[in-house]
Amino acid sequence: MIVSTLSQTEAPFDEPVPVLRVTYQGMNSASSVSTPELPLELLPTELPELPELPELPELPELPELPELPELPELPELPVGTVHLWYMSVADTTIPFDHHLSVLDEEERHRANRFHLDHDRVRFVLGRASLRCLLAQYTDSEPALIRFKQNQYGKPFLQYPPSPVQFNVTHSGNYILHAIAHEAEVGVDVEVIRDSAGLASISSYFAAGEQDWLSATDSQAWNSAFFTLWVCKEAYIKALGRGLSKSLNSFEISLPMGKEGMEPRVLFDSDDAAAPASWRLMIFEPDRDTLGCLAVNRACKIVELRQYGSGTLLRRISLV
Repeated sequence: MIVSTLSQTEAPFDEPVPVLRVTYQGMNSASSVSTPELPLELLPTELPELPELPELPELPELPELPELPELPELPELPVGTVHLWYMSVADTTIPFDHHLSVLDEEERHRANRFHLDHDRVRFVLGRASLRCLLAQYTDSEPALIRFKQNQYGKPFLQYPPSPVQFNVTHSGNYILHAIAHEAEVGVDVEVIRDSAGLASISSYFAAGEQDWLSATDSQAWNSAFFTLWVCKEAYIKALGRGLSKSLNSFEISLPMGKEGMEPRVLFDSDDAAAPASWRLMIFEPDRDTLGCLAVNRACKIVELRQYGSGTLLRRISLV
């Protein structure tokens, strides 16, 4: 006995379609059934033509971004020399999208997490300019540069393999890149400003540094604090220790004077050889901004250069 039933089944991504199901009752599994063939005249001779789809409109051509302007050929970076590249966010003429184009996906995500536009722009410009500089020093491409971090978060160059060391700092309108050959380097820059919390921060400094600040005239106290602060920050960044390095575990000896004075590491409880191993150099990008460069004692020359033009702004001998 043949029983026909009409049911519905789900087709992938479509509406349910009717399906004719045929079952056989009263037969054992060994029974055979022959089904008659449909007469040929019942089969359609021609299939109807599918209607032509309307032509899709052409996608508008995306405007081509001009290539990042090539930096002038970088000066040679011999062992014993540090190149300190200076960049002002306000003076940048290269469109923001060009800088963004050389960043990797993780860097773009980081940029999007900034709440303030100025901070986001400064991060993108700083990271892109670093990539462009390192690409030239290592004969690579900016987008191919790969970074890695040590256990304390200090970034270093993973690809291409290179003895080039670098450190980055930014504050206010300024971005600086310190780049050296086979020498650890740290740099910090800060805009001098008033803050009610500075005195409490200084309580974490070494005892000798607190005494030095206490003896400073009140009108010059903020400047003295930030001078000491950038020295300590640059030294910690050169070590690559981050927040794991206690601010009172080392002392900076800092005679007051004009730019070009050389403060020094007086002691470091974690490294007895530190006073003989490191150099500190203070510089002033402008009258309201202080910076410090910390380099291995083997470095003798610092060249301060303008990013973009490559102009040598200053050449300082560390004697």
